[in-house]
Amino acid sequence: MKKITITIFTALLTISLYAQTGNDKQAITVPYDSTANFLGKNAMAYTGQELFLKGLSKSSQAYGYNGFIINYKKDDDLLNDEKNIYKPNENYSSRYEDIVHKYFHVLEVIKHPSTKTEKAAYEDDFYLKLQELSSGDIVYYKYNTNSEYTFPFIVRGYFEKQRQLRTGKEYVLSDDVLRMSRNLITGAAVPFTTGQTWKCTDVNIDNSTNELSLVLESKGVKTTVPYSIFDNVDGIKKIYTAEEAKELTRKYNANNFRRILQNKIRTGMTKDMARLAWGEPQDIKKSGNTETWTYPAGSLTFNGDRIVSSK
Repeated sequence: MKKITITIFTALLTISLYAQTGNDKQAITVPYDSTANFLGKNAMAYTGQELFLKGLSKSSQAYGYNGFIINYKKDDDLLNDEKNIYKPNENYSSRYEDIVHKYFHVLEVIKHPSTKTEKAAYEDDFYLKLQELSSGDIVYYKYNTNSEYTFPFIVRGYFEKQRQLRTGKEYVLSDDVLRMSRNLITGAAVPFTTGQTWKCTDVNIDNSTNELSLVLESKGVKTTVPYSIFDNVDGIKKIYTAEEAKELTRKYNANNFRRILQNKIRTGMTKDMARLAWGEPQDIKKSGNTETWTYPAGSLTFNGDRIVSSK
C-alpha cells in the first residue's frame, strides 16, 4: 500500500494569495520567518500570518475541532452555545470534514477580555481572529499559551523556514527510527545499514501523522521521518546531522558510534556515550568512585567515567 505525503504548501510558494473582503481582493503578504510553529506567550506575533489546519487522528475526527467560535465576546469558557460554534457538530465542536486542511489568515490577535478584571486567570488566553481563505468566513480560535500539543495549525512561515533549513542536508538516523520507517513508494520496510547517510529532499506534511515530516533519500530509497522525532530534545537523540555523526565517529571511534545508533552498551564506554545510547538514567547511586545508573532496560556501573559492568 502506498504511503502518500501531501505537499500542502508547494503551490502557495509560487502564487499570490488573496482574502475576500467585501467585493475587493486584498493581497496577503507573509513576511513571517520563524523557527517556531507554536509561539507560546508571544501570541501577538501570529498577526498577519497564514495558518494551515492539520488533520486529526481517525479516532478524533468524529469529535471535530475545539476552539473555533463565531463571536469571542460570547465565548463560554466551558461549553459554548451551538450558535456560537463555527460549523458545529453534535459534539459542540466544529465539523472535521468542513474545515480540515483549510487555510486561515490571522487578521488580529486579541487578548481575552477578562484579563482586564481577572488577569491571573486569563492572561494566557487569546483569540486569533481568522479569515478562512476559500470562503472569506471570519472565525475566532481560542488560543492558550500553554497548549502547544493541542494547537491544530502549521504556520506557513514555519513550514517554509524548515524547508529552507533542512532540504539538501544530510542525516544519520538511529536503527530504532529506521526500523519504524517505510518506503515512501511501496510501503515496505526500509532496508538499511547502521550509520548510513540520508539526504533530505523535502519537508512535507505526512497525511498518516498530520505532522511535518522530513522526506529522506538514501541509495535510491525514499522514506519520511516525523519532525517530532527530529526535534526531540527530551529523550534519546535519534537523528544526527552528518557533521555531528562525523565528529562523534572521530571522538568515540566508528564501532562505538555504531553501538550508540543501535542503543547498545558495552564495558569501557564513557558516561557521555551511555547518555547518547540510553538517555538520562532514572536514578544514580554513588559510592566512592563508583556510580550505578538505573534505566528501564537495566543498570550500568561506572568506575570513574567508564562502564565496568551492566545488568
